[in-house]
Amino acid sequence: MEEKVVYMISTLFYPSIGGVENHIYNLSKTLIENNNDIKVKILKPTLNLEKNNIYILDGIEVHEIAIGSIKDNKKYESYKEKSKGNLLGFFYGYKRKAFFNKYSDILKKYIENDIKRENKNFIIHQHDFISSIILSKKLSKKYKIIFTNHTGEYLFLKKLPIISNLVIKFLTKHFSYIIGPSDELADFKDIRENNEFCYLPNGVDIDRFNQINLSEKNNLRKKLRIDENEIVIFSPRRWAPTKGIIYLVQAINELKENKRIKFYFAGNDYMDYPEYRNEILEYIKNNKLEEKIKFLGNVNYQEIDKYYKVSDIVVLPSLMEAVSLGALEAMACGKIMIGTTVGGFPQIINSGVNGILVEPKNVNELVKVLQDISNNLNEYSNLGEEARRFVEREYSWKRISQETLKIYNKNLNILGE
Repeated sequence: MEEKVVYMISTLFYPSIGGVENHIYNLSKTLIENNNDIKVKILKPTLNLEKNNIYILDGIEVHEIAIGSIKDNKKYESYKEKSKGNLLGFFYGYKRKAFFNKYSDILKKYIENDIKRENKNFIIHQHDFISSIILSKKLSKKYKIIFTNHTGEYLFLKKLPIISNLVIKFLTKHFSYIIGPSDELADFKDIRENNEFCYLPNGVDIDRFNQINLSEKNNLRKKLRIDENEIVIFSPRRWAPTKGIIYLVQAINELKENKRIKFYFAGNDYMDYPEYRNEILEYIKNNKLEEKIKFLGNVNYQEIDKYYKVSDIVVLPSLMEAVSLGALEAMACGKIMIGTTVGGFPQIINSGVNGILVEPKNVNELVKVLQDISNNLNEYSNLGEEARRFVEREYSWKRISQETLKIYNKNLNILGE
């Protein structure tokens, strides 16, 4: 078959960590591994980069595109510092994301030059909403564009009284096709034709994220310097207001007398919401919780599976969420998964069958569930077993990439047309 090029557009990619970054990486990697006729290029605009940089990651071409100056970068960072967990903070969060739109002409020129150089049929697949909206509107005048709607901004827009559908239609009508990784994010009913959008979830690398036996778990704990007698509760979350970390930390305060429990956080170095981060750290300090918590920082995605595997319980206390890739990865590792009754969690967690759901912000309920599970780990082990079976059946990246490829083939940009 004739080779085609997939252009993945995103301001989010490694070394930062998160669901969007992992989605793009895993989808790209699986597409390449299972299709000899596909080349994938990730296009990441990067502030204050001296010159364009291209490197290969597991067969994927990553293009870091130089935009902006030192002055621009400082302005962008000032928006990050003002992105507090309040209404004004959300305003600056929008400004921070919209900041990339001023470079749309640079990015458009880069993409079109590469299309000419490759001289192959191609797909443009955007993974940003606010950050790349001007770029995608310009590109859509000539090309078909697929959009995966990862973003919480969409959920805010859906809550606008009366005008929500009109606003969303205006912002998204230029996309040829829209994919939503949760029922909420795929809800374009009365906005688009039914054949122009679909629900297609995040997937999991079920070979890397897998179950290990007790002996393997203890050996891995030794390598990571974790006591084999600890009950490890793991929370891999960016420290952003929508992730609900403050409520988990408040729950830790109620559980600190249980000497066996230890909480491990990945993503605590996320600096986009510094005031929120400082609030959490202040609470930990004031309540003397340091001995109960281990900060792992921004764990490299190539290493994150180790921490799922050595954990006993994984907690994602989100206030807003799509179908969480972190939750699926934990479930693939056979872990007892605790999520909240928001967004995509109820799509993947049947509470009491393959995990547990709690109400968001409900610290008392979270404390009770964590205490009960910690005291009866063996009785709850069946939740992890069923979680693994569920992910194998529904959420392998191979299946997701095959469904994505069908969408690509219907929205392919044919040279010469």
